[in-house]
Amino acid sequence: MKFFPQLVTGSIAQYPLVKRAVYRTIWNTALDGSEDRLGDSGAERLEWELRYEGLSREEQERLATFHGEMEGRLGEFTFLDPTENLLARSGEPEASVWEKSPLLTVVRGIPDPAGGAEAFRLTNAAGVEQSLQQVITAPGWFAYCWSVYVRSETAARLTLYRKSGIEEDAKEFAVGTSWERLVHSGKGGSQETTVWFGVRLGPGAAVELYGMQAEAQPAPSPYRRTRARGGVYEGARFDDDELRVAAVGPDLHSCTVRIVRAGR
Repeated sequence: MKFFPQLVTGSIAQYPLVKRAVYRTIWNTALDGSEDRLGDSGAERLEWELRYEGLSREEQERLATFHGEMEGRLGEFTFLDPTENLLARSGEPEASVWEKSPLLTVVRGIPDPAGGAEAFRLTNAAGVEQSLQQVITAPGWFAYCWSVYVRSETAARLTLYRKSGIEEDAKEFAVGTSWERLVHSGKGGSQETTVWFGVRLGPGAAVELYGMQAEAQPAPSPYRRTRARGGVYEGARFDDDELRVAAVGPDLHSCTVRIVRAGR
């Protein structure tokens, strides 16, 4: 499985970038003047336009090499959308995409820091640590940022972790009574193509969480809640057979990369 590469900075894109959702409607006018309109779901697609400036030689060669491996528009790859949360059902911890330890209970409808009621309470009724985690199809060697807003009525501790294969990177945090965004970032070394993002809660502890988000970059962006799918797009392709790179200075390059994916 091939993945669109990260830059040396640990990011996939530079900003600003352009993302479009393209739709087509079939419009038929009958002889009597009546009209029929029908959405053509087979023509839906997503488009990304990534504009890079100030790329190092290593970075431009990384993009050019990958474009060559894909043979331009021919090959398919997986694209981790830099504008989206990589996790699916980010506000639904009881959904099937989340793996929950058996003695960890969930209560939804808790007031959240954004002024809504989208937070949830996790309570560990067991005598050992319990966890909530989700796996995505992504490179274990990428840099990631895993973040979540947390608070607790009483002093507690919560561990955020990322794991791929036998490698795990975890960080424990103290949780206070006010909402705080906990952030755990790092770059992995695993060559596996699955990555788990999760939280661990100690025995007897209870915490409230909101805004679980995983991103393929070193720092967090504003929380984006997801529904049935996250920002992992398999079956993406380049939209050009040629990648034009301009040298704008010593070890400085620029280029524009266009990516498309059928469907949504």
